[in-house]
Amino acid sequence: MKHLWLSIALFSLSTFSMADTIPFDLSINGDLFNIQKTFKLSDIGEGKNKINFDFTDKNGKTYNFDLKYKKLPSNRSYPTNLDITIKDHQGHKLGYLFLANNGVQSLKKLGVFGLILDIDGKEADIRFVFDNNKKGTLSVADLGEERFVQDTLIPKFGFQMIRPVILPKTEEGIRSITYKLDDHPYAVNYTILDMQNGNIEFQHNLFAQQGKTNHLLERIYFHADSIETLREAMYAGKFFHKTDGTFKLVFYPAMGQTEPPK
Repeated sequence: MKHLWLSIALFSLSTFSMADTIPFDLSINGDLFNIQKTFKLSDIGEGKNKINFDFTDKNGKTYNFDLKYKKLPSNRSYPTNLDITIKDHQGHKLGYLFLANNGVQSLKKLGVFGLILDIDGKEADIRFVFDNNKKGTLSVADLGEERFVQDTLIPKFGFQMIRPVILPKTEEGIRSITYKLDDHPYAVNYTILDMQNGNIEFQHNLFAQQGKTNHLLERIYFHADSIETLREAMYAGKFFHKTDGTFKLVFYPAMGQTEPPK
């Protein structure tokens, strides 16, 4: 009987551990890239908490992808975070994403998120897919009273802008708003798009303003299938400009949200 209970306990432990390690697809796509990979990610202490590899563009230039899954201090509002860094072959940082979360199962709940970077003047979409088949209940029409916190920092300019924003409807299935960063030739934009199956895509964009056109430097995006998923998202992204230094984009839902209209 003792051996039977030991076998059951070991089986239960094994089942629990397997449940805390989940697969995901990683792609890096764009004019210069076409990379597809599959990895597994574990909760803290379950083993698969680091991913590092070099990749090349279509011109033969080498870059580095680095992911670390970390435990946050107990005084933080989230227990864990993904720490994602993209570098060039000389070790210079190109982009960074800190994605706070409530464990790997919450990443599966989020489903899809990513980071688009300007690399040599071309967009590179670094996309994480933990679940691409979610069916939800959220739409742009539900978000007319939802507030988001816009927080942008540019240390070189001594610039910071923090403000809660409500995104106005710009066309059917789209809410969007853009803010110029004072007299600096840059702007930030929040956009929400309706997706299929009751999901939305939230985009946080950093643009360089070139005359009357906007050139995308960085986009942080994620999908949400419910208001609860949307309000759980919290991240800080960085874009490393060759001349103007680091741009930091922080996102968190406003506290005390009113419920969306029924």
